Amino acid sequence: MVIDAVFFDFGGVILTSPFEAFTSYEVRVGLPPDAIRTVNSSNPDDNAWARFERSELDVEQFISQFEAEADALGYVIDARDVLACLHGDL
Repeated sequence: MVIDAVFFDFGGVILTSPFEAFTSYEVRVGLPPDAIRTVNSSNPDDNAWARFERSELDVEQFISQFEAEADALGYVIDARDVLACLHGDL
């Protein structure tokens, strides 16, 4: 058998879940529960998060678009802090 590719699921499998980090961030800055998940689930196929995961946006473009999407929903979210939440523990 020849293996052409291997996929790893990091968030919540190999590393701690980013959702836990999102929750901690939301509490720390006074956002309502699940604010980040709400932004990420709005227009889920073409939002900043989805486009960033597909490498259609660089970091600066992601930050600008994610913060604009959050603002449109009434949230002030620092996208750099959100990205920092992705660094989980083993």
